Amino acid sequence: MKDYPDIKKIKLLEKNSQKNGSGIVYDELLGIWKFKYVWGKDSGEIKNIPSSILQVLSAKLELTSKNKKDQINYEIKNSINFGLLNITFSGSAELKGLRPLLSFYFEELKISISSFQIFNKGLKKPEDKKMPFFSLIGISTKDNWLCARGRGGGIAIWVKS
Repeated sequence: MKDYPDIKKIKLLEKNSQKNGSGIVYDELLGIWKFKYVWGKDSGEIKNIPSSILQVLSAKLELTSKNKKDQINYEIKNSINFGLLNITFSGSAELKGLRPLLSFYFEELKISISSFQIFNKGLKKPEDKKMPFFSLIGISTKDNWLCARGRGGGIAIWVKS
């Protein structure tokens, strides 16, 4: 059984990261992160229905290195699977600031059944002030979890696979 922080611990980590930064570094984020739970914007309760749906759909966040030298830029993929159906958004992400923020945008949407692609669409980059982001709260390399607050205010936790 993995040891995930509860919402009280997450909020303490968040206060600390706002003041002193989270200490999260580029290499720690590389890999495939499976979605685990989400809490609402102002809630102390796990949102069971969205959490369960995203778990059933095997929601994943994948970060790979775009340029090993810069330690800032990633390729990002966000995907869900439903049986043989796969929906993947892919694009670019950038690590910014002390806290840090992981800002990102998706350049492409792909839908496939098994390995057969049935839909592919290019997506426009949003204006800078509308760019989605995760404010990184905390990470445990020992227990393989990552916690962040999204642009919409919800908090999510992922587990490295």
